[in-house]
Amino acid sequence: MKESIIRAITAVICAAVVCITSTVAIGNYSDAVKEAAKLGGTVAAGTGTSDDAAADEDTDETVDTPTEDVTDVIVDESVDNVTEESTDVAEAPDSTQADSETATQTASKQMTTAEIVALFNTSANKIKKDAKKVVKNYEKRTVNEEQLKMPAGLEDTGREMMKKYMSDDTEPIVYSTKEDIRNEYIVPDQDYVSKLQPSTVVKATCVDNGKTYEIYFKLKDQKNPTAGNGVGAVCDVIEGYEIAEKVSLIKKFDTYYSNCEIKATIDKTTGRMIHSNYKTPVMLDLTISMFGTHDVAVGYTFEKDYTITY
Repeated sequence: MKESIIRAITAVICAAVVCITSTVAIGNYSDAVKEAAKLGGTVAAGTGTSDDAAADEDTDETVDTPTEDVTDVIVDESVDNVTEESTDVAEAPDSTQADSETATQTASKQMTTAEIVALFNTSANKIKKDAKKVVKNYEKRTVNEEQLKMPAGLEDTGREMMKKYMSDDTEPIVYSTKEDIRNEYIVPDQDYVSKLQPSTVVKATCVDNGKTYEIYFKLKDQKNPTAGNGVGAVCDVIEGYEIAEKVSLIKKFDTYYSNCEIKATIDKTTGRMIHSNYKTPVMLDLTISMFGTHDVAVGYTFEKDYTITY
């Protein structure tokens, strides 16, 4: 899980180190790149020689989000004066601004945001206790090129290097032991899956399909979320200290999570979650100290899709 994010960040560092070092006419810079790619190693400013980079895969500030309305299938209630409008929950469509607080419904009862969050949390937290198997169907990793910032004139090189180390997981990965499910499923290495709070939710919908509930959340934008809080209470997030421990070239590290979305299918009879999908766009904003200081930024979107059996 988190290793894919670390791999992405390492690729950013590798690309930046190669670009910066080549700019100052260091003839051979493989050592710096290889060291940056070692998740367990430490790279000191000024080390430096490349050949080919081998890459392996926060203060809780909330960014203001616009007020929007849901006129949707089942739900929405005002959360911190923020709601949205949609016409198709399953596809998480674009929204338009409005100022109404509630949504129309077709189910037997209207559910508030707090009730949907409670339903989701209860179901999600059964996974690590009761699931016999979790299959990660795929993980897509996309470089958001419009957010790329590299030293002047080196964007193309950085872009190509980052893409090189950001291949998708297209083959299913099966977790079939309690230990693997605990350590690999959302949130990794924790006994819980979700501590989501209604205050973190911009939009919440729950559609009754007869045998299942289809839940959809859009989360508030957040700078530097930490594990167990805000976006980090329900999604994998990376914190600055985790990267600083690996690569000492980094002097500043900020993350900006925006437009994070969660979809889940819950079996109505058992109350168990049988499918989930997490999409977490994040922008990394780094300052690297090497032959001076250099600002680097890049955006990624991670999408992970799971099937859960009991």
